[in-house]
Amino acid sequence: MRTALLLVAAAVVVFLAGWLIDDKVFGDDLPRNVNIAGVDVGGTSTEVATARLNEAGLDQQLIEMQWAGVSLQRSAAELGVSVDIDAAIVEGRDRGSAILRPFNWAKSLFVSRPVELSFSIEADQLSTFFGVGPDATFPLDFGNPQIELVRGQFVEASQANVPSVDSEELQVRVLEAAQTHQDGPVSLPVPVAGSQAVSTGAESLIQEASELTAGGIRVHVLGTKATYLVPEAAVRSWVRFGGSTDEPSITIDSDAAQSTIESLFWGLGEAGDEAEFSIDNDGGVHIVGGAPGSVCCTADSADRIRAALEAGDQMVDLLPIEDPDARGVAWAQSLGIVELVGEFTTNFKPGQTRVHNIARISDITRGAIIEPGEEFSINDYVGVRTRDKGFVSAGVIVNGVFNSSVGGGISQYATTLFNAAFFAGLDFGEYQSHSIYISRYPYGREATVSHPHPDLEIINNTPYAILLWPTTTDDSITVRLFSTKWVQGEQTGQSERAEGVSCTRVSTQRTRTWVEDGHTEIDYVTARYRPEGRACDGSSTRTTTTTTPVTTPPSTTVP
Repeated sequence: MRTALLLVAAAVVVFLAGWLIDDKVFGDDLPRNVNIAGVDVGGTSTEVATARLNEAGLDQQLIEMQWAGVSLQRSAAELGVSVDIDAAIVEGRDRGSAILRPFNWAKSLFVSRPVELSFSIEADQLSTFFGVGPDATFPLDFGNPQIELVRGQFVEASQANVPSVDSEELQVRVLEAAQTHQDGPVSLPVPVAGSQAVSTGAESLIQEASELTAGGIRVHVLGTKATYLVPEAAVRSWVRFGGSTDEPSITIDSDAAQSTIESLFWGLGEAGDEAEFSIDNDGGVHIVGGAPGSVCCTADSADRIRAALEAGDQMVDLLPIEDPDARGVAWAQSLGIVELVGEFTTNFKPGQTRVHNIARISDITRGAIIEPGEEFSINDYVGVRTRDKGFVSAGVIVNGVFNSSVGGGISQYATTLFNAAFFAGLDFGEYQSHSIYISRYPYGREATVSHPHPDLEIINNTPYAILLWPTTTDDSITVRLFSTKWVQGEQTGQSERAEGVSCTRVSTQRTRTWVEDGHTEIDYVTARYRPEGRACDGSSTRTTTTTTPVTTPPSTTVP
């Protein structure tokens, strides 16, 4: 018995000695095998344990919140979550009562002792994420503030509605998510409890716009004595609101302001004088006229008005501009009309009445301009040839028979223009030869006109404008075309074939050479002729009744 007691006593002594040596002599602030929130801090000092817990980032769990259709990812700490490391260390240092301490030490040799970490959340910090305005950090953007002008006053059209957050439930969920300790972000749909109307920043914007436009503004155009008051309501009608909830903006609609100002200063200054061309005796091209005139106002008018409003000025000076509708010298110079590019002359007997009509249509079309890509139509440009326009009755061809009509003879003008365009390398739209060949014209290379058809259409296929310059003498008409040389044409062949019983179809080959690179292309113009009084099928086109001469030209071909 005594031996057993001695053995027990010896064991107790060894146990107590081991405890004293391991825990008291070599131990530290925290006993062996203590871990706090999974972090091993056993056998360390308070300072070391604190450092390990801070390094573990126990408040850095990423949380991805979804609210009002958008997402926001933040750490638990950024959402207001905090951890009480000091309290956990105090609990971890507790070795129990004096009687149990040796036994707790013995237990620590075999079993880890976990200590829970206390998490808490700052509700006010979390709530800042769900406000609307400059202090909110959740990425909600309601776009442009909805502001309307009602009876001259700015009013907010409607407020935005967003889900109302269930704050208490959200705090619980954020705390739970913060303690997940997973590698990726924790998805957290924000709990809602209805909806709430929120301001989109319209109030301050309305106040700013109202103060900016109060009383309207007087406008004056420099160089004139005219001054007009633009009323407050009119100025406010120019205001446009934009930007976002965080950065709203106020602008002036340039088009609206310009339109109002131009209507106030309608007729300001003088209209511009359009530039014209003249050709001297040596064929030199000259630009005459072209005074620019002035109108209201420069394109920066809206910017000037906005600057004046912001500065609190009661009047703003605007600048006149050259009349944008006036085709002045700069416009004329830009056309590239500098040299002769095509010319043709046909002759006639002096003293005939048809000569008067040829001279008249030459006068009307002299100076006509075909801009690049545009088409010149004799019928569109001149219209119906009437006595009021200075035309007289002369010979025509009606249904293959010679007759007379007002405007007769101008087909000689059409043929001369056709040939000038042919050698200038221009394209043709509608054209038609005389039905009966007339020896004063080039065979197979001529055109006739009547109203509304047939017409002669010349298409400008060059990058420069074409100036028509027809002139007449007592026995000839010459049509000259002026531009910049781009392409030239020449006749390089001709063939003919019978068509029907009585008609002949003539095909004239043209080779066009481009000045810039010398490449060539071939095209054709055609003519169809028949004997006087015969159709292509051989039937007669003469009438057996007596009629008065034609006085209007709808169905005529004018020789």
